[in-house]
Amino acid sequence: MPQELVAIAIVKRAVGLEGYCGILPFGETFDRLKPPVSVYLGADERSAVEVTIENVKPRDQGDIVLFSIAHDRTEAEKLQGSNVYIREDKLPALEEGQHYHFHLKGMKVVSESTGSKIGLVKDVVNLPSMDALEITLMNGHEIIMPYNERAVVKVNVEEKRIIVSDSYIEELL
Repeated sequence: MPQELVAIAIVKRAVGLEGYCGILPFGETFDRLKPPVSVYLGADERSAVEVTIENVKPRDQGDIVLFSIAHDRTEAEKLQGSNVYIREDKLPALEEGQHYHFHLKGMKVVSESTGSKIGLVKDVVNLPSMDALEITLMNGHEIIMPYNERAVVKVNVEEKRIIVSDSYIEELL
C-alpha cells in the first residue's frame, strides 16, 4: 500500500439501491476529483484498499458516489464509516499561497507581536460550522482555535510556522 495517504472524505451512508454512498468531504479536495479516479477506502491508512470512484452525482444534501466495490445497497452499507483517501502525490495542484490542511499538522504556533512559541498544531478539525486548529500548548494543555482570518494572521508553509493574533490567543489562554 502506498504511503502518504490523505483523508479527503468519509462515507456517511448508503443511498438508494444501486450502490451509491453519501459522503461528507473534508474541505474542497473531493470536489476537484474527476471520475473515474483511484482512491483508497478504509477505517485508517493502514487498512485502506484501492478502489475507483466510478461516478459522482451532486445532490442538494451532498454528493453521492459510486465506488467500484459497491454495486448494490448491501455492499454500499458495508462502506459506511470508511474514510476516503487519496495519495498525496495525486492531490490537485494549488495556487500560490494556498495549502492543504494536513500541511498544518506539526507546525509551530507563534505570537504575532513577539514571535514566541505558543505550541504546536496537533490536528486540523473539520467542525460543522468551521475548521479549527487543535493546538498542544507549551505547558501540555490543548486548545481548539478557529482557523479563520481573525485568529490566524499568517501561515508560512516553508518555515512551518503559523502566526496567531495576540488578542485572539489571549482569550483562549
